[in-house]
Amino acid sequence: MTAPSDAGVDQALAALPESRRELARMLLAARRPVPARPAPRSGAGPVPATALQARLRRHEHVRPGTGTGSHAVRLTGRLDPGRLRDALTGVLARHEALRCRITDAPDGGRPQLTVDDDPTLRLTRTDLTERTPVEREDAVRRAVTESAGTALSLETGETSAFRLLTVGPEEHVLILASHLAVFDGWSSGVFLTDLAAGYRDGAAGLALPDLQFPDYADWQRRWLASPDGAAELERRRAAFAGVPAAPRAEGGFERGHLPVHLDRGPGSALDAGLALGAAEGATPFMTLLAALAVVLARRDGSTDVVVGTPSAGRFATQLEGAVGQFTTVVPIRLDLSGDPSFARLLHRTRTSVADALGHQRLPVDELFTDETQPYSVLFALHNYPAVPFGLSGIEVSQLPGPPARHLELYSPDPAATLACIGLVERDGEIGGTAEFNRRAAAPEDVTALLTGMEDVLRHAAVSPAAPGIINR
Repeated sequence: MTAPSDAGVDQALAALPESRRELARMLLAARRPVPARPAPRSGAGPVPATALQARLRRHEHVRPGTGTGSHAVRLTGRLDPGRLRDALTGVLARHEALRCRITDAPDGGRPQLTVDDDPTLRLTRTDLTERTPVEREDAVRRAVTESAGTALSLETGETSAFRLLTVGPEEHVLILASHLAVFDGWSSGVFLTDLAAGYRDGAAGLALPDLQFPDYADWQRRWLASPDGAAELERRRAAFAGVPAAPRAEGGFERGHLPVHLDRGPGSALDAGLALGAAEGATPFMTLLAALAVVLARRDGSTDVVVGTPSAGRFATQLEGAVGQFTTVVPIRLDLSGDPSFARLLHRTRTSVADALGHQRLPVDELFTDETQPYSVLFALHNYPAVPFGLSGIEVSQLPGPPARHLELYSPDPAATLACIGLVERDGEIGGTAEFNRRAAAPEDVTALLTGMEDVLRHAAVSPAAPGIINR
């Protein structure tokens, strides 16, 4: 017996009453083999939210506003507000993630994503032109800060809100508040690119992305339940067997921020260390990660070190043009046994990183459950693509936003995380922000991790092949 053709399936579905048609689509989809990479979902009904979204929703119920991120740009030039409004509405229409609601499932299971058909733009406009220059800038700073604390609603679909501040006849500030459950760091670049295209060419010209976030969420749930997905999940769990869970801070979690910077320049420990890493075939991230592993091994007295690194999670090319929350944390287990040299450790780190990044499909919330998170420190060297956001006749510049709130995003158990060190390499400098748990560490503890990394690189550059890097 041969399987019916797609056309035959479509005809059979069309013959069913509308009330049964969606259920039949879902049952047919469940019988098909699950591909190794996301594909368009069958039908347009609700899909299960991801494990990360479910966690963020729980946090939001306890502390409203903690899941809100904020971005702001200054627009200098003759702006057409009506054209901007149409472009914003067009971007919301293009991306299903920006029209999603996350609500309880009827059966009491995991929350589900439902996509609203029509976009709803929430845009407030404020005219500051009658104020003094100092008052105008103060108002802009307050608005950016307030935006980051906006209490958005996943249940009603109010997951984004915009503010347009008129600072002068040819100067505006556009502020976006978005919920982290539907908008990640990569999404900001996608959003701004689409906004520029919609403003320049009209919203009607915005083509839909190859895949939407609900396609990914639907695929992830089905793949994890498939034989292939379940087997990969078990193999990856086995790779962390024997690693104890990171200890939880007795006081729970309280966020702190600390600006961080690594010194560069001729003769600096950082440049010498990165040159050594490059000679050994290691990327800057791998080199810095190896140095951090040495610091953690010395601190904890263990040669078995696990560090979490946030990953964009867009392991399929079709996901790169979609707005959504694809971020995951990739745990990297590093072996420092046998008193290795730093050069030897670099080779081990290269292998560990490559292996770990090959498992980006596995969400960290599924990998580690029941407070078994094995890492207390997260480390990232961000490489989000630069986005040349340009509007016709308008100069666009990014405004600094409030400190990030990522520890709840990156940690199944924030109380078990000491710090997240997020670095960015820009204009020859490496710096960023460390977000840390005040109940687990003081600012000087975080600073000690960075100075320790530079110390490791300094000594490694002098004697890269000498054993005993941990005890040096």
